[in-house]
Amino acid sequence: MSFAKEKTFTVRWPWLALALLAVLRLAWLNAYPLNSDEAQHAHVAWGWTQGLRLYRDVFDNHGPLFSGLHSVVLNLIGERADALTWLRLSMQVWFALALFAVWRMGRRLYTPNLAFYAMLIVAFVPRFFLVSGQFRTDDMWMALWLAALAMVVGAPPRAWRWFVAGLLTGAALSVSQKTMVLLGVAAFAGLVVSLARPPGKRAPRARSIVCGIAGLLLVPALFALWLAWRGDLGPAWYGLVGYNVGGARKAYALPKLAVFLLLSGVCVRLAYGHVRRVAREVFDWPVFLALQAGLFLFLVWFVWPLITAQDFLPAIPPLVLVLAGAIARLPWLRESAMRRRALGKAVIGLELAALLLTAPPWLDRLAPQRTELAAVLHYTDPGETVMDPKGDAIFRPRPYFPVIESMAMIRLRRGHMADTIAEGMQRERTMLVLRRRLPPASDEFVQRNYLPVSDQPGQAEVWMAGQYLPPGQRTRSVDLALAGEYVLSDGRNQVPASIDGAASDRQWTLGVGRHSIDAATDRALVLVWRRAWERGWRPAALPPPTEEEAGADACQ
Repeated sequence: MSFAKEKTFTVRWPWLALALLAVLRLAWLNAYPLNSDEAQHAHVAWGWTQGLRLYRDVFDNHGPLFSGLHSVVLNLIGERADALTWLRLSMQVWFALALFAVWRMGRRLYTPNLAFYAMLIVAFVPRFFLVSGQFRTDDMWMALWLAALAMVVGAPPRAWRWFVAGLLTGAALSVSQKTMVLLGVAAFAGLVVSLARPPGKRAPRARSIVCGIAGLLLVPALFALWLAWRGDLGPAWYGLVGYNVGGARKAYALPKLAVFLLLSGVCVRLAYGHVRRVAREVFDWPVFLALQAGLFLFLVWFVWPLITAQDFLPAIPPLVLVLAGAIARLPWLRESAMRRRALGKAVIGLELAALLLTAPPWLDRLAPQRTELAAVLHYTDPGETVMDPKGDAIFRPRPYFPVIESMAMIRLRRGHMADTIAEGMQRERTMLVLRRRLPPASDEFVQRNYLPVSDQPGQAEVWMAGQYLPPGQRTRSVDLALAGEYVLSDGRNQVPASIDGAASDRQWTLGVGRHSIDAATDRALVLVWRRAWERGWRPAALPPPTEEEAGADACQ
């Protein structure tokens, strides 16, 4: 595509824009909305650093490439409360690769100026900007898919290009199984555009297609061989296929499927008619990009069982690129490079304003997560289990194998998955719990056998082993479900007591079962995990004794 009065950029302007983009990405590191998937992926990467076996020792329902690569990053970071910030920093590599792919496709299909502006507009689309900054598999998946497209879109057909494109697609498949959907939609869109071309136009050679398929199979085959060598193909099949099949169901599935087929049919008809009408000598890549991205979006909206923000990542850049090219063709823009630049800057300005309103960079969205993780690292030692929904403790093993994500919650609610969380916590002597997303029976178990660490933001959901003993009498009994070391406290000091008739002491190793506690006070007390007490925890729920109470106890 050519435009009148197209000016080349000066050397400085593009680099200044890219430098500003890099600064903004750094400014937003802690401001991207926190998603529970981030800690889950970090926990799986941590499992690699501990020599744990993926799919057998650590639950995961994603391909192994992402966690394997980022385990190197996590190993360098070490156990620290701000680990997620550093992991988010590593996501900028995939963000940069995605933008480079958009620029490369735009440069081949349109002009250098339009390619650059389209790349910046893609970068600042609020959903794309924010979601691609989170630590998640979808960032790498999206970047590899776009890089695969960039290898062939608008380029002369070469066998090596198709092989590299297949290799990148295979790597994307080793990150997320959703690549199969992208592949299917892209193959269908390519078939529609190819059939619409005038007879006699050159189609891709069989050699190129074979090379593409060979590249596609290479990385997944290597991972399959590695898993087979370790004897983990069975657990991997369950995590990657068995677990992801079923569970969630689309509400009003049949009507939505009908809408999907109707809209898809309209898009296919329009794309076919446009290619027929234009009758280009070369493959119509803009129509292909628009059709494959549009069909994928319709699939997510109307067929996908669970819609999440990250599902849209690979569709946004191609649509924005093609839309920018179509708008630039309008007569009042085609003849004026100044108008095109002004419009591009205006769109970027509006996107920045939307970003500032949606997720201001001065708001630290990771502060509660850092506070929570700091509490976990403070009260527990390496190797001790922590019960959390999806690996939120990152650096600690879990007593319950499956993660409690959306599909697991549906299965637990319907009784399709066993709630053995309480049994696991008892078996592993789990003394710390992050109390959220628990099914009712397990949540009730936590309320009976754990105490909140604090009511402060970031720690309200951290609970540790212990029980509240109400006031009224000096001899009280507790049903202890968690064996471990305990102390008795009045909220400020340790309280000596006789347990099960033994001599008075200030700390005990207690087993599971009913215990009789004879203390020298009838005030409210807490029986609490000894480690927490020694590391500075004091029960916020119990007020310190009054001077009269303290004096009365001293006289006894």
